[in-house]
Amino acid sequence: MPPTTRSATPAPPTAVDIQDDAVRLDISFRPHTRRVAHLRHIAGALLAEGGIGQDVVETVQLLVSEIVTNAVVHGCADRVRFSVSYDRSGRDDVLIEVDDGHPARIKVRSPGSDDETGRGMFLVDALARAWGRHGTRTWCTVATGEAP
Repeated sequence: MPPTTRSATPAPPTAVDIQDDAVRLDISFRPHTRRVAHLRHIAGALLAEGGIGQDVVETVQLLVSEIVTNAVVHGCADRVRFSVSYDRSGRDDVLIEVDDGHPARIKVRSPGSDDETGRGMFLVDALARAWGRHGTRTWCTVATGEAP
């Protein structure tokens, strides 16, 4: 009997755009929780390669995890669109954007110590320099010069 093989999961469509000092990564993917770790890793590698400090990279990775998880769990689109951008000169913040196709407002909750969920936007609110929601897109920024 031949061995069982598994086909590799196709990589999500990706585009990296570098113009002068501006770097932007765009990825579109089908909503699935396994993509959260992928995007966290990709965003961290992109920023580290660009010389962004480790403390900022770790903050960005945490925020990517939180807003991508929200999009995957609560979104309603066939595809989620994710982007991370920054200026290599260090003049601008890192910008994280996730479009989940869901027009609902996002609330920052104050979960109890026994609650297993509900901390995502609480963390975004605490760690991001700024954040918001435009239509179906959630965004947040992290300062590149120092950890928030």
